[in-house]
Amino acid sequence: MFLARSEYDRGVNTFSPEGRLFQVEYAIEAIKLGSTAIGICTSEGVVLAVEKRITSPLMEPTTIEKIVEVDKHI
Repeated sequence: MFLARSEYDRGVNTFSPEGRLFQVEYAIEAIKLGSTAIGICTSEGVVLAVEKRITSPLMEPTTIEKIVEVDKHI
């Protein structure tokens, strides 16, 4: 009895009959869709920088905001 593809999706260490790890493949695809980010920590503070991508010409660039307050004292 062969398992369906969805049966191989559940475990990170479950190989398909072709020798594939679907969870790893999904993670690689998610990384390709993500944007570049970098964080620098110094004795005087922290700098976070992220690549801003506009995926559609119909999107308003000013409405895309992913900056959130970490804590009140920071």
